[in-house]
Amino acid sequence: YTDALKSVQRAAEGHTQALRRLVLLECPWCGEDFRASNSYISNETTFHFQCTNQACAFGGGHDPTLPCNVVDEALYEKPPTLLFATVDKLARLAWDERSNTFFGINGNKPPELIIQDELHLIAGALGSIAGLYEAALDSILINKGVYPKYIASTATIRMAADQIKKLYGRDLAVFPPPGLSCDDNYFARTVPLDVRPGRLYLGYLAPALNRQKCLAPLAAALHIAPEALFSEEENREALLDAWWTMIVYHGSLKGVGNTHNAYYTEIRNIVERLKAEYQQSQQQEQNRYIKNIQRPLPQIAQLTSISTAEENAQTFSRLALNHEHHDSLDVALATNMVSVGLDVSRLALMVINGQPLTTAEYIQASSRVGRSDVPGLVITNFYRDQARSLSHYENFRAYHDAFYRFVEPTSITPYTHQARSRALHAALVIMLRHSFSSLLEDRKADRLDPDTPEILQATDRFFNRCRNADPERADEVMLHLHQLMDEWKNVIQYCHKEKLGLAYRGSYNDRSTYRLLYTHDDKIKGLWATLNSMRNVENTAFLKPL
Repeated sequence: YTDALKSVQRAAEGHTQALRRLVLLECPWCGEDFRASNSYISNETTFHFQCTNQACAFGGGHDPTLPCNVVDEALYEKPPTLLFATVDKLARLAWDERSNTFFGINGNKPPELIIQDELHLIAGALGSIAGLYEAALDSILINKGVYPKYIASTATIRMAADQIKKLYGRDLAVFPPPGLSCDDNYFARTVPLDVRPGRLYLGYLAPALNRQKCLAPLAAALHIAPEALFSEEENREALLDAWWTMIVYHGSLKGVGNTHNAYYTEIRNIVERLKAEYQQSQQQEQNRYIKNIQRPLPQIAQLTSISTAEENAQTFSRLALNHEHHDSLDVALATNMVSVGLDVSRLALMVINGQPLTTAEYIQASSRVGRSDVPGLVITNFYRDQARSLSHYENFRAYHDAFYRFVEPTSITPYTHQARSRALHAALVIMLRHSFSSLLEDRKADRLDPDTPEILQATDRFFNRCRNADPERADEVMLHLHQLMDEWKNVIQYCHKEKLGLAYRGSYNDRSTYRLLYTHDDKIKGLWATLNSMRNVENTAFLKPL
């Protein structure tokens, strides 16, 4: 509440970027823009949104308060019907007892439907850790008598049955099911290009230029192309806007920096030369004066992980602006974070620098353009000194005719020793803490009695859930769970002997309480080092030259 209040106060003082932390910048019902002065009702004990549009079903009603919130404390006090979160938030279940409100208390029902968007992203190290937390979440709901339904959506995945099994302990059912015709299965159908345009993929290779120089001629040509092609068309403004904004996709942050610098050196010089050549050729061919191409140097923004969330949100908003708007963008330099979440219908032009590492990434990134009635153009800038680029350039047509066949299988291994050592104890704590009210509060970690029938039954359910997900490692998981329960039991006995309390987290300055969990960078240690998020789940390794 305090953080939200500070953001509203800063916005009222003119710092409009502060509002982006509050997620909602307009009424989700009518689209009315929110204002810091009267749309955010905030103090140190409450926060909510309200719409001031009298024509809105909410703003014009008796109570203008919108039925949504973004402050954690508000969600804990009044759990919502529909909760949106990142998978990263699951790690907080081990630390915060207030999150128990989402599992059905005070007459509320536990979750019965869990939806995972972009399933292909829950893979690798993140997916392996998330699989253990999913097992804990599933076990809590089963302990409360709920067997939830999982729906996971993705457009680029292979071996989905294995991933679903490891992640959710369920068998896969594909929806919509395949029909009699691959072009029409009732739920989805193939639309001819004369009905709705798609995307055109173009391969570009500059064999005389290295990867630092090869983009410049291409970017310069694309920069002046809209005006050169559509300057005399009847619907000139619509055509200019369609391909005015260019997304330039990179495989690294270094590439983003190099391209940004190139726009003020090589690309700028080539643009000026092309403008002069175009003007001269038009005069010669038509023997009359043609208006100069007036497009100035581009407005550039970056979409990368090193930009703040507020900066990226502002860039997303600018991408949706018409090219005549003073704040519109000419070029957006992006990394793979643009592969998901960007859904701006006006975007139709993308350059991909170097063949991406995976086909799934290539499909996801290139799908950001050509999503409306404007045909999309994707130009892949292949590097002469990259074997992967040369291979794809030589097999360009065959690859693109069936590139969904080349999507790589995802890798997820939640029950290997490395993954279990990182998060199995956290999953066990989450399952027991949120299943039994007697163990929920922070200082009640010493109330565990592993030999009671209720605890034994819950632990067996948790083990069965893990076994369903990975039967081959069932024996290893069983031994590991017994070891964790013994460690927890031993620390309880130690605390009783030393007359210490046992808390899940405890207070940093409380010397009378031992801590069951601690973060990796805590100075005061406890029994188990536990993740506070899933953003950094891989260990750091040091290399020493010999």
